[in-house]
Amino acid sequence: MDIDNQLLSLIEEKTSVLFEIEKVLFTKRYKLSKKHLEIFSVQSIAMVYAIWEGFIQQSFRLYIDEINSLDIDFDNLCEQIRINHIENHLRQLKFYPSKDKKTKKVTFHKKLKDFFSKTPKIDYSIINTQSNVNFKELNNILTSFCLIPFKEHWNEKGYTHPKPNLEEMMKRFLNYRNVVSHGGDISSEEKVTQEVYQKYRA
Repeated sequence: MDIDNQLLSLIEEKTSVLFEIEKVLFTKRYKLSKKHLEIFSVQSIAMVYAIWEGFIQQSFRLYIDEINSLDIDFDNLCEQIRINHIENHLRQLKFYPSKDKKTKKVTFHKKLKDFFSKTPKIDYSIINTQSNVNFKELNNILTSFCLIPFKEHWNEKGYTHPKPNLEEMMKRFLNYRNVVSHGGDISSEEKVTQEVYQKYRA
């Protein structure tokens, strides 16, 4: 199966899960008590986020597999991909050992030699969502893979559902998720109705 079909299959899988959550919570198909509905509806935002971050991780893994399957010479890969891969494997490039730690320097230079003595393959460690895939972080990931980042208005006519500004909408979604996930006070957040769920699901 080619990468386009794999991505479509992944989208269908995640979309199906999102609709199943909605069906359980908001269609009254299952007789949840008022208390249970209040509890689970709030947590549904955290579930939507988990599905969203999982999609990002899995889709970029498919992309990495595709890059590796093409057997492109490492030096011919996009500069950002090479840099991210190297810095993930050789973190001392960002935090070079201090002068009084010569053993660490020797170890680092050995790793450096070993790294470039073989043809590197891009691995999944390059995907770093920071556990907070907001608008900025999503664009950072896209840029690190030499892909075009999203604009605030991400199509020619502008992002119109559910808000005109994609960055603002994702910020609100992540804020809600962070409040719920870190045990904060959700009383100031909007009540999660089916309409609210659909807004974030979209």
